[in-house]
Amino acid sequence: MPFIRPEIAERLRDWREVLICIGVLLLGLWMTQQPGPVVKGVGLVAALAGAGLGFVAIRRKRFAAEDAAPGMVLLDEREVTYMGPIAGGSVDLDRLSVLRLRRQAGRKVWLLQTEDGNALAIPHGAEGETTLFDAFAALPGLHMPGLLAALDSSEDGSVIVWQRTLDPKGLRLTSGS
Repeated sequence: MPFIRPEIAERLRDWREVLICIGVLLLGLWMTQQPGPVVKGVGLVAALAGAGLGFVAIRRKRFAAEDAAPGMVLLDEREVTYMGPIAGGSVDLDRLSVLRLRRQAGRKVWLLQTEDGNALAIPHGAEGETTLFDAFAALPGLHMPGLLAALDSSEDGSVIVWQRTLDPKGLRLTSGS
């Protein structure tokens, strides 16, 4: 007989990254109250690390879908690959020109469009989709709070989350939003 009910254990597993960061933060705060400057310094570093990583962990948790969607997402050397039951494909993040989030009838889909017009649709909630959080965060000029706000929105339609911009000479700039 398990010590913790299965549904509670599943919830704790979902929040494990945030809980670990809280533990590191609390350990660091406890260490700052101990005697000795070295222990206090290490405690301060641990507390700051726990707080910073906890901030990112909460954002990552907000990014994750609550329900499952068909297919699987892989990320390998800045190339996003989606393998779905009907369609799939891959996109090199260095050739990405537009990142959209489309919501229709409560379902969300990431639309990744390349410079040459090819597009890849990835349902929000596909297995391995959380790897997209780090991939999208690496896009130059991406506004992560805007991305999370688009995910939290309940309005149907499509929103451009990120777009690569061009200067007047047609050269790629490293920022856009």
